[in-house]
Amino acid sequence: MNLVEVHFAAAGKTVFVQPGTKLLAAAELAGVDVLTGCTRGMCGTDAARVAAEPADALAPPQQHERGTLDRMGLAADCRLLCSATVQHGRVVVLGDALTGA
Repeated sequence: MNLVEVHFAAAGKTVFVQPGTKLLAAAELAGVDVLTGCTRGMCGTDAARVAAEPADALAPPQQHERGTLDRMGLAADCRLLCSATVQHGRVVVLGDALTGA
């Protein structure tokens, strides 16, 4: 099984994780602090802009995550770190979707 590369651009840290790992768990493994709330994909506290290579490196958002992202009016390149699951390839967490940082 190939590991998935997850890079946290703002922190300059990279970690390699198993497919099926949530981005929040990858952040913890990389030692990257993430502001979280409910950790169930409902509050949107951990929304972040992400880039995936290839495009399907992340599993599609499930209904609860999609609903939260839509309710918050976030762009298509945003995901909730507690809900987004890596599949393969490379994922870059670009920055906080709420602050633009």
